[in-house]
Amino acid sequence: MECCFLLGTDDSITSNEDVTPRMTESFDSYTQQDVISDVNKDSQYVIQNTMYRYNNFDNSMISYNGEQHEQEIAIYDSEQYSKKHRYDKMNTSHDSIYEHQSKRKKLNNGEVFDTNMSSGEKYIEENKVVDNVEVYANESKVPQKIQHMMEKMGYKPGKGLGKDDQGRVEPIEAVKQRGRRGLGHYVPGLKEASLKWDPAEEEIKVVEDIEWLQNVHSIAPFSEDMNLFHWIKYGPKKHTIDDETMFCNPNILRQIIDSKTIFDRLDKAEMRKARTRSNPFETIRCVNFLNRAAVKMANIDRACDSMFTNPKNVDPNELLYFADVCAGPGGFSEYILSKKKWHAKGFGFTLKNENDFSLDDFFAGPCETFHPFYGSKGNGDVFDAQNQREFRSIVMGHTDNKGVHFMMSDGGFSVEGQENIQEILSKQLYLCQCLVALMIVRPGGHFVTKLFDLFTPFSVGLVYLMYHCFESISIFKPNTSRPANSERYLICKRKKMDTQIVMDYLSQINYLLSRRDDSNDVIEIVPLDVLEEDAKFLRYLRNSNDILGKKQIVNLLKIAAFCEDPTLIEPKQAEMRKECLKYWGLPDKTRVRPQVSKPQDKAQELLGDSIGLLKCEATQLKNDNVRNTILNQPFDWYCMPCCSGPYLEEDKLATFYLSLGRKQVYRYVKGKWRSATAVDKGIKIELPSNTLVYAELASESKWTGTYFAKTQALHIIDAYMLGGEDVSKLYLSHRSNLTKKFCDALWKPAPNDYTCIRAKERFLLTPDIHRRLRITDQRVKLSSNIAFELTKNPLERDMNTINTTEHREMNLQKPVQEPVYSAFNSVIFIRSIVKPWARHLSQKANVYYVFNASTGQSEFEVRNRLNNRPPDAVASFAQAFKERVIWSWPHDTNDTLSMNTLVQMVNQTLPPRST
Repeated sequence: MECCFLLGTDDSITSNEDVTPRMTESFDSYTQQDVISDVNKDSQYVIQNTMYRYNNFDNSMISYNGEQHEQEIAIYDSEQYSKKHRYDKMNTSHDSIYEHQSKRKKLNNGEVFDTNMSSGEKYIEENKVVDNVEVYANESKVPQKIQHMMEKMGYKPGKGLGKDDQGRVEPIEAVKQRGRRGLGHYVPGLKEASLKWDPAEEEIKVVEDIEWLQNVHSIAPFSEDMNLFHWIKYGPKKHTIDDETMFCNPNILRQIIDSKTIFDRLDKAEMRKARTRSNPFETIRCVNFLNRAAVKMANIDRACDSMFTNPKNVDPNELLYFADVCAGPGGFSEYILSKKKWHAKGFGFTLKNENDFSLDDFFAGPCETFHPFYGSKGNGDVFDAQNQREFRSIVMGHTDNKGVHFMMSDGGFSVEGQENIQEILSKQLYLCQCLVALMIVRPGGHFVTKLFDLFTPFSVGLVYLMYHCFESISIFKPNTSRPANSERYLICKRKKMDTQIVMDYLSQINYLLSRRDDSNDVIEIVPLDVLEEDAKFLRYLRNSNDILGKKQIVNLLKIAAFCEDPTLIEPKQAEMRKECLKYWGLPDKTRVRPQVSKPQDKAQELLGDSIGLLKCEATQLKNDNVRNTILNQPFDWYCMPCCSGPYLEEDKLATFYLSLGRKQVYRYVKGKWRSATAVDKGIKIELPSNTLVYAELASESKWTGTYFAKTQALHIIDAYMLGGEDVSKLYLSHRSNLTKKFCDALWKPAPNDYTCIRAKERFLLTPDIHRRLRITDQRVKLSSNIAFELTKNPLERDMNTINTTEHREMNLQKPVQEPVYSAFNSVIFIRSIVKPWARHLSQKANVYYVFNASTGQSEFEVRNRLNNRPPDAVASFAQAFKERVIWSWPHDTNDTLSMNTLVQMVNQTLPPRST
């Protein structure tokens, strides 16, 4: 959730420091668009509308008139960014002006230019200056004529014009009105602050330093019998932060508060423009994501060595589970999904209002694997304890009670007019985000959350508790966080096992804060003496506050300078954008809504030369061709039970399904792509874009305890493309495993109105095929009298609440394994090994190997627990699909091939073998 902009300050300037004017040397790296002509020593020098070009002076004085100058200012105001070469050219022009002024002064004072110059060089330089003096001498005639004219009108030096010398004596000052300020508007302290800015104090670099505080405690310092509730200290709710100097340098805190106050009377639009021009990283913006939060997460992830998008403790075959809390519209999640695609499964928890998740705006990653959660009350309030428990239940139910690999939170709300006490106003938000992390992050998982100031004992105590719940923490301000605000991120690495007592403690504090008792508020959650015992922690926290405070002050002074002088710009913006995006691994491109393609065009794009697969007919298995097809090399084939059959309606038959994103799913029927969505039939399929699979719409039945509930499900038989990932060249088992992982990522927590998506179970063709198919003749309210019992996905477990106090409080649930049945109308056989290779069973080693009949080469499929199958032995999707065989059993009454007959044939061909 994006917060309002917050300003702050730095310790490089003390409160009693004298105000010193900025010198020209301080601005060498900053450019101005106004070129101010040199002022002659003659007091009667008049500013001309036209500046002269001095050819003898390296053409450094550029001629332009006042009208052109105004046009340049207008152009600047309308431009958001400027080109770097333009900055360099302007800086060069200024350097020439300052050099020229210096030479004139030296010449008039009789000084030499450089004692190290050769005589020839001195001669050239002296002649250049003499030439310029002659030009200025000619110019001086103009003001002399004007003086003579004024003397005729009665002008006397030091007196005004008019009969009584009542005219104005002082020169008319230049207009100082800035932007939309009133003509008499004055911002107290702004000019003084701008004069204190020193560019040398600002550190700008791409690769940031991140300091970790290691938790050296082998076990948590909180035992189960320890009562933490006596740590809570109550008192009146605070409305000021001026006296919170225990965890920072008092001067830094004072300067931060004073600097924020300076900008209270400044026009917000003017301040934003100055901030935009002054921030070296401002032009990075949101790149191709929906907001800047996504780029912040990319920045943090890279600074942490990609521990979020590439964690070291995740099995490659396992989904990466994450949670995004208080983070609408979802920039953090969009970044994670852009990196991991459908291999990541996200759970969102945020307020359901104008800051809700904008899933339709996830252009960089697939939103189909992200599930927003709002609780049974439908509000998404993270302060609500019931919502917290329900969110934990959803997460644990989908992660096998392990929890997510990491959680992100970016909560914030508007504190306009109360910026100085944002930390105090946000303390319950701080606490609830940390509490939810302890509830859902698995041991060894990570957590990152946004904070603001960390000056109060409450905030420091909360960080202390999180420090003891993880192996290490870091307080980090990324480059993408505007340097003049107080925003920072608490990063917690590798959660420890024993955190239950802290979780219960934070839950109780949340209950106390929810009472909203301002006269008896919670002001401390860890006693000061306990904090002081951990000198390492306090030293780290104070050092962090001081460093970030100094950085904040420097950049506030910079904004003040840029407010005072609207011609100043930051020349490193273009360079920082290019280098940072390269370092973070982000594409340097603007955000563009994906083009909407026609399904036939998308199919041609994905299939390419294999477009003919759409019209490829399957071979029907009969008694007379069984030995020439599947029994030729039985171990080359896998079989799958299907709902498709000769007597079913067209929309139930197996065919290609193509997705253009979300609900734009099409099925290929009679040479045309038709929408697969049929709300009236309860069919609502959602798939990531660029997905092309061979699947069927199946009828399922599940016992609810009192009756069989009938539903529709999409069963994927084989996959060509999964969410933009080409799997068509992979081995069948590998494609099947990825398809199962793909379906798990798409799983929606119940209740929902989406069509369930499953991966078909596959069985190697062996003599025990009749047992593997798990056929039942139970009446389960399906169109077929014979049903296939599915292996139930752990994600769809029927949940019954466990009747224990602990589990009732956490709303944990246990599974009840009620079977799910699917209609059984045919069997499809898919080839996995391509000719001339064939799979055989070694009689000695009792393991499978592949043999090439043409070359005589043989290789074990697995060696040292690694795949050893030759790549050219693998049947691709196209090869397997072209040679697919369909057996219309048990409804094929016109042929003598039955299950018993097939089993007998397999037994005659192969020895018994189970896999």
